Amino acid sequence: MQTYEVTGKHITFGIGTELKLSESQAESRATSLKNKRKDIFEVVEPVQFKQGEKVTISPESLTKSLLENLKEISDKKPDGNSNKIEVPTEYPCIQHTGFGKYNVYDAEKNLLTPKPIKKDEAEKIFTELSKKNESDDSTNEDEKNSETKQSENSANNGA
Repeated sequence: MQTYEVTGKHITFGIGTELKLSESQAESRATSLKNKRKDIFEVVEPVQFKQGEKVTISPESLTKSLLENLKEISDKKPDGNSNKIEVPTEYPCIQHTGFGKYNVYDAEKNLLTPKPIKKDEAEKIFTELSKKNESDDSTNEDEKNSETKQSENSANNGA
């Protein structure tokens, strides 16, 4: 079983789904659940969870539509002996969120996509953003050059 956080407004699990829930989660949905083992419950009536709630479920039980509203939470603790080198993120960038979905960030680290999108859509937005940033940079350089020339001209004219 894997733990997920609900990212959509809410998510509904159908009859027959097995979930691992906290005591409070199970209590508030007691009429819709059947206790199978200690903290494992079977859904007997469709049950909803709202955004931010954490649910543990077998990944095989999840459909694509359910996965779009869930974010996998890693139960693994960071390994101190990891050989991965942490590279600082450069912005703008595309960030993989899981399950083939991506977020796009601008140069000021602002999230541009309201929800994770497909890779090809993210790359398209990123490419457009990169082109825009490059044209803004060249425009800024032109403005700086013209300001420098103006200040040099006024200094020469004043002398």
